[in-house]
Amino acid sequence: MRASGLLVVLALASCGPEERTRAASDNVVAGVVDKGAAWPLLLAHCLRATSCDPMSDFGTGVGEASNVIGSVAWSAQSKARVTEGAADYGAKAEVNLFGQRAVGGKAGRPLTIDELPDNLGGAKAKRTTLSIEYRAPSGAFEPYGLQVISPHLTGLADGLDEAVLEIKGSAGLLFSDTAGAMDAPVTRVNGGYAPPKSTIFFLSRNLRDEPLPDLLAAIAKGETLSVRLVSKGETVMVDALYTDGFGAALEQAGAAVNDPVISRPVVERCARFADKPDEFWKLADVTPALLVCDPRLAERRR
Repeated sequence: MRASGLLVVLALASCGPEERTRAASDNVVAGVVDKGAAWPLLLAHCLRATSCDPMSDFGTGVGEASNVIGSVAWSAQSKARVTEGAADYGAKAEVNLFGQRAVGGKAGRPLTIDELPDNLGGAKAKRTTLSIEYRAPSGAFEPYGLQVISPHLTGLADGLDEAVLEIKGSAGLLFSDTAGAMDAPVTRVNGGYAPPKSTIFFLSRNLRDEPLPDLLAAIAKGETLSVRLVSKGETVMVDALYTDGFGAALEQAGAAVNDPVISRPVVERCARFADKPDEFWKLADVTPALLVCDPRLAERRR
């Protein structure tokens, strides 16, 4: 049974020859005077959040903050932002662990860089994502949910619609559950080339009802985790997740959602840092809600 509709997939826009614009860029910076400053900051912010689609309008960052620390990315939303039209579970934080080196087994392989969509969605299509959602109903963050999304995988056997996901740490198996599968969107790339049919595996876990204390303890200790997808005895994918920086990331997210400055749009919040060189951010002592203003890519923060 192939799962459908359980995961919001990247919306891949198709533009005719007369519409040569950057996907979503007009929406992203609508109403912003300094579009050059808005675009890179908001795009980087979106890529750090599992729930943000970089191919659509991802807003101005009002009530939101994010950062990368160590190998971990975090994003946070203030209580006012989260509770608009939703149940009041307090502020929200996502701590995201990204695998970047997935290797497929006999049943499949990750897409190569050339096969990935030549749009903003490609950045998320090539990585394994383990995301832990925290909420603060009583003022302190508590684990509420876990989600794992695989890279787009090709060459899979016909009829393969689920696999077992295993996560291991130094103490052995920490988590095992069945992951559903769905077809990834098909977008022509590189001058009209249509990439092979690909599949996304995914699963969600309610940590309030089914906690995973051993897995969360291993992440908190900074262990490197191995991830494997197995279907019908064949390895579909193996990957590694690095967790260094997790504790500091969660601490920063908690401080950010309680900072009044988070209520301002990202570009407005970051205007005073617009002329700062990269060297400034190596020593900058700013509040967590302002760390979203750091324009450096993650690899330049090492």
